[in-house]
Amino acid sequence: MSRSRNLGYGEGSIYQEGDTGRWRGELRIGVKRRRVSAWTRREVVEKLDELRSLNAAGLMMGNNIRVGEWFDWYDGVVISTKNKSNAASYRWALKHCEPLRGHRLSELEVEHVEDLFRELARVKPQLAKTKGRGGQNCTGLSKSSLFRVKMVLGAALYEAERRDKVRRNVARLAYLPSAPARKRVRRSLTAEQARKFLAAVKGKPDEALVLTSLMLGLRPGEVIGLPWKAVNLKEGTIEIRQSLKRQPDSSLVVGPPKVDSYRNLRLPTEVIDALKAHKVHQRKKELAVLMWDNRDGLVFTTAMGTPIDPSNLRRTISDLATLADVGHLAPNELRHSAASLLVEAGVPLQQVADMLGHKDIRMLAQTYRHKIQGVVDVTAGQARMLIG
Repeated sequence: MSRSRNLGYGEGSIYQEGDTGRWRGELRIGVKRRRVSAWTRREVVEKLDELRSLNAAGLMMGNNIRVGEWFDWYDGVVISTKNKSNAASYRWALKHCEPLRGHRLSELEVEHVEDLFRELARVKPQLAKTKGRGGQNCTGLSKSSLFRVKMVLGAALYEAERRDKVRRNVARLAYLPSAPARKRVRRSLTAEQARKFLAAVKGKPDEALVLTSLMLGLRPGEVIGLPWKAVNLKEGTIEIRQSLKRQPDSSLVVGPPKVDSYRNLRLPTEVIDALKAHKVHQRKKELAVLMWDNRDGLVFTTAMGTPIDPSNLRRTISDLATLADVGHLAPNELRHSAASLLVEAGVPLQQVADMLGHKDIRMLAQTYRHKIQGVVDVTAGQARMLIG
């Protein structure tokens, strides 16, 4: 004999088996009927409530849930709440985890994840001579990219662990493959080359861009993402509060700079004068162009007022360096040159690190810190940095 209590449509039913005394519950979801059991009615109610919440969250997948299904849920419920930049980064990482999608989530092992990491790190001979987006070789992922994949996969599996879908987070237990770092020697201009470069761009449309990059050591994204509202020409200061970044989907967005590298910088006289002239020139272009579009209020833009594409910035700097006969030069090398020249001019390492937005004086530091409270003033050193 059993007692049954029928609930409303979609609420399920609860009953007790007369021969065993065990309580059971049923819940119909679509065409499927889910069943639970426990020794007390209260436990059955709680289990049915859990099924309803899982169904509402799109997680009614039972024990046969595949990793791909979990990724889809994680994208729709968690990643979709993040800002555009972070969401694109998370989706980029999960896209590299495609080989795991066919595994059952509960059966995913550390070895599966480590095999994935080794495959992602491996240089593929058939792609070695091809070019990917941005002109980069289609080789294995770098150590930092592998770490990002591991971090995002670990975050996705943490949610599964938190909801008792997996026993442990195998992504966080997995080791990244050891591989030699692909280091590239970064070039720095000498004082003589820097003077020659600045002389070559004198009076050209990109003079202010080059001078700002070289004298202040800004990151390329910080230069092309610099808004006029962050520039105080009267006080002679700028605030570094944002950066222009390319997303994995190739779109360009303005967002915060590298982690905790917010800072205020004092402008040397040369940069102030160049920016004043540039502002006048930009205003003339705005009045002359019918389709001017500088909605972000950026200091440096294209001829139409739109953000400068990072690849075009690289091309511009390279062309100007060739014109100045100082050899090939990349935007990041202007930043490196600023640091080297200031150190040679006797500016203390900590002040240079503060100007660059570094965590400390170690140039290879990969994490960045403090919001600069005061105004970093290295104009004395900047006046000497090109003397040689």
